[in-house]
Amino acid sequence: MKQWNWKYIIFFVLAIPVAYQITGYLGRSTEHHVNERVAASSPQPITNQEIRIVVSSQDSEDVTQKNFDLNFLKNLEAYNAERVKIKTKEYLASQGYPNADVHFKSEATYVESGPMKLAVIRLHALEGSNQVFISGIIGNELKQIACVRNSTETIPISYGVCAEKIKEVFGVKIGE
Repeated sequence: MKQWNWKYIIFFVLAIPVAYQITGYLGRSTEHHVNERVAASSPQPITNQEIRIVVSSQDSEDVTQKNFDLNFLKNLEAYNAERVKIKTKEYLASQGYPNADVHFKSEATYVESGPMKLAVIRLHALEGSNQVFISGIIGNELKQIACVRNSTETIPISYGVCAEKIKEVFGVKIGE
């Protein structure tokens, strides 16, 4: 059995505050969709297309792009998906929906642009909320961008506001 590297454990511990911020927003987003379904007599398409962006930064604790392997990506994907699900359920319970079912489909990959390797994790909620997390190393910092949209439409990372933020934070454009 493969042992956990202490760097991964520290990374996950430091990522918790970021997950709390993002999942609080996702919980409110999911609650909004639950309320819409309850209030509406017939299903209506979700029309809110605004993308909300949260950027965080923390010490990388010696994690480098060389640590961005498949095992790291799968662990990061599982961690983000579970934290988002837990925090969303906690938020919904605090808003009077203790039995709300929260389902996310996740997918993760790496993208490379020039010398930069970025982890991209997408979470799609059946309730109509989509988010994408982009993580990378700049110097001694682990930076993460979270783009969230209250829509079933996928969030693009090669153009639009999320792509602009990736260019600003990491200095690269995806898809070039």
